[in-house]
Amino acid sequence: MCDGFGLAQFLKTMEEMIGGAHVPSIQPVWQREIFNARNPPRITCSHLEFEDVPLVSPISECSNMLLDPNNHIQRPFFFSLYQINSLRKQLPPHLAKTCSRFDLLAACLWKCRTIALNLNKNEVVRFSCLTSIRTKKEEMEKLGLPLGYYGNTFALPAAISKVKVLCKSSLGDIVELIKKAKDQVNVEYMKSVADLMVIRGRPRFSALGNFILSDNTRVGFDQIDFGWGLPKFAGAATCFSMISGLVSLEKEGEKGISVAIAFPTELAVQRFQREIDRFKITSSL
Repeated sequence: MCDGFGLAQFLKTMEEMIGGAHVPSIQPVWQREIFNARNPPRITCSHLEFEDVPLVSPISECSNMLLDPNNHIQRPFFFSLYQINSLRKQLPPHLAKTCSRFDLLAACLWKCRTIALNLNKNEVVRFSCLTSIRTKKEEMEKLGLPLGYYGNTFALPAAISKVKVLCKSSLGDIVELIKKAKDQVNVEYMKSVADLMVIRGRPRFSALGNFILSDNTRVGFDQIDFGWGLPKFAGAATCFSMISGLVSLEKEGEKGISVAIAFPTELAVQRFQREIDRFKITSSL
């Protein structure tokens, strides 16, 4: 029905009504036909998010275990703004100036998670990032998306890599992979996704070896006030076997970003924590 921005718009309207407003400051707009498939439908872009990766033998135990939504352990991880800025120092200058916090943390999390899962080195892993066309002003204007539109406006572009390549790649190389995937999202890409849904019968995104990450830090959930102050926590309270989300959080007086990640075993949690600690130690040197 709606994406994160649409939900934030609804919550903001509730805040305004509680404060005495009689009409929303931004009128809700449906107009789902904006994202209708074309006639005839035609797939004009590459959509790795819906393509099955080549299977290798043997598939690692962790890969199979993560396919079971009920068989995982959840753990939260916190990155202070200081730690995030320190991580940025590991990037080459041209990326350090232009890389978003999402791209930076996504690259770090994807690499550390892949190492922690102890996958077959020849397996192909995938990173899918929820990318909203709302964040691209020119594309929004081309699409004619009204200000109050609250329906879904995101795609799931994917970056792929062999495990052995990803685990040896620098943080900067992985950031480049993620940025390249996100840069694909434009009006043509969105229309191609809609057409793909018609042609292929609404396929599910590929699950094996996938890690999906969303960014809820800029949506505005943490700025909603129903009359008793700003929330201590605003975002998804849980994660799924392959889906996580970044949320803003203040921990012990320090602002930062929290993310919950699912693991198949406690050993994988320990390996992930060890890899994250290595990044943080390297960043502080």
